[in-house]
Amino acid sequence: MSAGPATPSDSPLGLEDVMASPDYLELRTPSLAPGDRAFDFALPVLEGSGTVTLSDFAGDRPVALVFGWST
Repeated sequence: MSAGPATPSDSPLGLEDVMASPDYLELRTPSLAPGDRAFDFALPVLEGSGTVTLSDFAGDRPVALVFGWST
Protein backbone atom coordinates (compact mmCIF):
# COMPACT_ATOMS: atom_id res chain seq x y z
CA MET A 1 0.00 0.00 0.00
CA SER A 2 1.29 3.45 -0.86
CA ALA A 3 1.86 5.96 1.91
CA GLY A 4 -0.38 8.60 0.35
CA PRO A 5 0.04 12.32 0.53
CA ALA A 6 1.75 13.94 3.49
CA THR A 7 -0.50 15.10 6.32
CA PRO A 8 -0.66 18.91 6.44
CA SER A 9 1.25 20.37 9.39
CA ASP A 10 -1.93 22.02 10.76
CA SER A 11 -3.98 18.80 10.69
CA PRO A 12 -5.04 17.45 14.09
CA LEU A 13 -5.01 13.88 12.73
CA GLY A 14 -2.70 11.86 10.57
CA LEU A 15 -3.42 8.68 8.62
CA GLU A 16 -1.93 6.61 11.43
CA ASP A 17 -4.38 8.19 13.92
CA VAL A 18 -7.38 7.37 11.77
CA MET A 19 -6.27 3.80 11.06
CA ALA A 20 -5.54 3.08 14.74
CA SER A 21 -8.69 4.57 16.25
CA PRO A 22 -11.97 2.64 16.60
CA ASP A 23 -13.70 6.05 16.52
CA TYR A 24 -12.94 6.31 12.79
CA LEU A 25 -13.87 2.74 11.84
CA GLU A 26 -16.86 3.96 9.82
CA LEU A 27 -14.58 6.15 7.69
CA ARG A 28 -12.45 3.20 6.65
CA THR A 29 -15.15 0.53 6.32
CA PRO A 30 -17.24 0.30 3.15
CA SER A 31 -20.94 0.66 3.91
CA LEU A 32 -22.23 -0.18 0.44
CA ALA A 33 -22.38 -3.55 -1.23
CA PRO A 34 -22.17 -4.15 -4.98
CA GLY A 35 -25.48 -3.13 -6.53
CA ASP A 36 -26.39 -0.65 -3.75
CA ARG A 37 -27.27 2.88 -4.78
CA ALA A 38 -24.38 5.26 -4.06
CA PHE A 39 -24.81 8.25 -1.78
CA ASP A 40 -25.45 11.44 -3.69
CA PHE A 41 -22.90 14.25 -3.53
CA ALA A 42 -22.12 17.48 -5.35
CA LEU A 43 -18.79 18.76 -6.65
CA PRO A 44 -17.91 22.12 -8.16
CA VAL A 45 -17.61 22.26 -11.94
CA LEU A 46 -13.93 22.60 -12.89
CA GLU A 47 -14.52 24.91 -15.82
CA GLY A 48 -17.26 27.48 -15.37
CA SER A 49 -19.54 27.77 -12.39
CA GLY A 50 -22.07 25.63 -10.60
CA THR A 51 -22.01 22.08 -9.36
CA VAL A 52 -22.58 18.61 -10.71
CA THR A 53 -24.17 15.86 -8.62
CA LEU A 54 -23.88 12.13 -8.88
CA SER A 55 -27.67 11.93 -9.17
CA ASP A 56 -27.42 13.97 -12.40
CA PHE A 57 -26.31 10.71 -14.03
CA ALA A 58 -28.84 8.35 -12.39
CA GLY A 59 -30.30 5.96 -14.95
CA ASP A 60 -28.35 7.67 -17.73
CA ARG A 61 -24.97 5.95 -17.82
CA PRO A 62 -22.41 4.26 -15.57
CA VAL A 63 -20.15 6.56 -13.56
CA ALA A 64 -16.60 5.71 -12.52
CA LEU A 65 -15.11 7.60 -9.58
CA VAL A 66 -11.35 7.80 -9.46
CA PHE A 67 -9.68 9.24 -6.36
CA GLY A 68 -5.97 9.83 -6.28
CA TRP A 69 -3.22 12.29 -5.75
CA SER A 70 -0.12 13.43 -7.51
CA THR A 71 3.25 14.22 -6.11
